[in-house]
Amino acid sequence: MRRVIAPLVGAAVTAIALASSAQAIPDQGTPAFDEYLQGLQRNGYNLNPDTAWRVAHQACIGGLPGYIGLELAAQGVIGPGAQDRVMDVARKYACPVQ
Repeated sequence: MRRVIAPLVGAAVTAIALASSAQAIPDQGTPAFDEYLQGLQRNGYNLNPDTAWRVAHQACIGGLPGYIGLELAAQGVIGPGAQDRVMDVARKYACPVQ
């Protein structure tokens, strides 16, 4: 019984710990997310909202699975250091002040 309950408790604690960081970036459709998109556009990056959200998540929290580099390249973010510049803009406009 203890072998079953210990992993479940550990998973619950991990889920609660990660739930607070999931709220760190603005959700799509909120005024904060719109400001973030406008910040990207002011810097010359016209990303679709789904990609912009994934970029913000990757920049602020990290560890988002997927092909963010391929998505950015498909939307015109190409060149040496281009992905780093997008991440810097995302950190400036989407990440909470710490």
